[in-house]
Amino acid sequence: MNNQQSFLEIRSLLDTVQHNSELFVQALHGQDLPYLSYSQITTVEFCQQRYYLQYILDQQPEPLPDYFTKGKLLHQLIAHGYQAHMDSVELSLEDLQEQLTASNLACDRAHLANALQVYQQHRWQVQRVLAVEHPFVISLADDLPPLVGVIDLILQDGDTIILVDHKTGRNFYPYDELQVAIYAHYIQSIFPDYDCQLYYDHYRWVNNLRRIRKPAFQRTLVEVQPAHDALYRQRMYAAEQVIHNLRAGSAPTHSGACFRCPFKGNCEYSYR
Repeated sequence: MNNQQSFLEIRSLLDTVQHNSELFVQALHGQDLPYLSYSQITTVEFCQQRYYLQYILDQQPEPLPDYFTKGKLLHQLIAHGYQAHMDSVELSLEDLQEQLTASNLACDRAHLANALQVYQQHRWQVQRVLAVEHPFVISLADDLPPLVGVIDLILQDGDTIILVDHKTGRNFYPYDELQVAIYAHYIQSIFPDYDCQLYYDHYRWVNNLRRIRKPAFQRTLVEVQPAHDALYRQRMYAAEQVIHNLRAGSAPTHSGACFRCPFKGNCEYSYR
């Protein structure tokens, strides 16, 4: 199947699942379609062995890190808050805390409870919430597989479309322009007459909001540099070539950065 056919098939999948992000990810996972995602690109850049374990062998980290569960649950709770706003219903902090209590996921609840307070203090107050957990597919070049992704939050404020990506972690970390470039290409294809901005809303895990030395929240405006467009595309093409070779049976190389890898418990190289 060529890249254009794959794009049309994935776009059809999106319509079939009515742009539900969870159903889209599940449906896409069950199809043998060539595509790229920002996560795939950064994973194979980090370590081919990790890509092999995660995307080809379809393994989960063992044991599952606490921050995986916390990050997923916080994304879900924040999505519920903004989705309720779209539906003209306002969820209070207490409502979200009740949802947190009702969840049966095993993780650090104190970190999540604090993050919900931070979310309530810093949630976006704009003209409209356009979409929450919005899946998309875009074709950037005929010789490049279609790119897929899920945008956490799409807002409208006057003549500006605002994209928000939620990040979680023990510390704040630098942004990656490539993610912004991919998202911006997609948004500009459907909102050509609007300005586009992307922000990282980064929630830092803290034990006690009253006793912190640096902020628990950071909102960063991420700028796309047109002069870097060739570099963005170079990264996509390089990742696609490596992924193609791995799926064709090439042996993955190993980067050695095991201390930063959640798959080190699965990996034969991590303790050498």
